[in-house]
Order: sequence, then C-alpha cells, then structure tokens
Amino acid sequence: MADRETVSAENVLSAQYADVLKRSPSRYDAASLTIRLDQAWRILNLNQDLIRSADQKVYLLIVMSTLLVTYVSANLDKIMHLGVREKICLILFLIAGAGFFYFALTTVLARARNIKKEALKNTAHSQCAPSVQHRQPSNAQNQAQAAHILSLIFFGDIVRRSGPADYASAFHQADLHEVLDDVCHQIHQVAEIATTKYAAYRRAWLALVIEVSMFLVLEFSIIL
Repeated sequence: MADRETVSAENVLSAQYADVLKRSPSRYDAASLTIRLDQAWRILNLNQDLIRSADQKVYLLIVMSTLLVTYVSANLDKIMHLGVREKICLILFLIAGAGFFYFALTTVLARARNIKKEALKNTAHSQCAPSVQHRQPSNAQNQAQAAHILSLIFFGDIVRRSGPADYASAFHQADLHEVLDDVCHQIHQVAEIATTKYAAYRRAWLALVIEVSMFLVLEFSIIL
C-alpha cells in the first residue's frame, strides 16, 4: 500500500515536472544555455552563502547567550536575595533565554517544504473523491518516472540511485535544459530555507536583546 502511494506521488511529481518542461523555453542555443546555467549556479551559490551566513551569525549569538546564562547561574544566590524587581527581571531573563534558544534552534534546523510529501497528500486527497479509473502504468514506467524526477544536484536524490554508475548514466543522458530546470528547482528550495532561517534569526535576535537588557538590570543590581 505504501509503495503504491509512493508511486502515485512520484507520478504526480513527474506530471508536474513534465508541465514545467513544456513551459520552459526551448529557444536557447548552446551559448545562451551555457550562460543561463552559469547564472543559475551563481544564484544558487549566493543563496547557499546566505544560509551559511545565517548559521554563523546564530552560532555567535548562542555563545553570547550561553555566557549570560552561565554568569546569571553563578550569581543566582545573590539575585534571589535581592528585591522583587530583580526577581521579576530574572524571570523575564529566563523566558527570553528560552525563547532565544528555541528560535536559534529553529534557525539552525530550518528546512524547505517537502514537495514529495505534499504531492503524496494531494494524491491521497484526490483518491478519496470519485474519479474515472485509469490504466495503471507498468513497473518499468514507474521506475522511469521515479528516476526522471530525481535531482542530479540534491545529495539526497543522488544517493537514492542504485549506484555511482546509475548516477553517471543519468547525468550523461540529461538534457542541458533539464539540468537548468533542476538548478532552478534547487534555487527555490534553498531560497525557502534561507527565508525560514532569517525569519527565525530575527526573532532570536529580538529575544537576545531582551535577555541582555534583563542581564544588565541584574548586573547593576548586584554591583550596587
């Protein structure tokens, strides 16, 4: 049953992929296609650099927050003997710290939408409605369609192939327009990850600002 649903999802993705290819321009000559591929790779690398930059920034914020939490923990007894205002600041500090680490982990673990799961969900939903029975494709057709929608760039799809020879054969047989379309799909996926990361990073930054503010209040209370 699971294999049948997976094949159905792959059929949907294959149909979507074929539709994209129909709408993709076939007017590029070899020189123009080479330029387009170079531009697409530059855009992909730019978005990947943005992801690496977000990870490096949030790692620095994690180190800063960890130092603040360590210092407050070391002086927890002193803070508990202070007034009500300092205890409220301590509670706000802990809440802000918890919020920061949540958004920081969201930044690090951000992922793009799983298109195959969405296609599987849409396929299951369409199967619930009455429809006209169609002829089921053969196993050979299913395997060909599944191989057709595997990316030549994404590492997860690369290792899904049967071996290095299978990947090399698929790479050599791929049309350059298909490679360009594959790169464009990867650009969109990476851009989704970058967008999710920076949205979580901004929230982590705001939480850290509150955490630092409460830390300064506590620090001055201890000193004074």
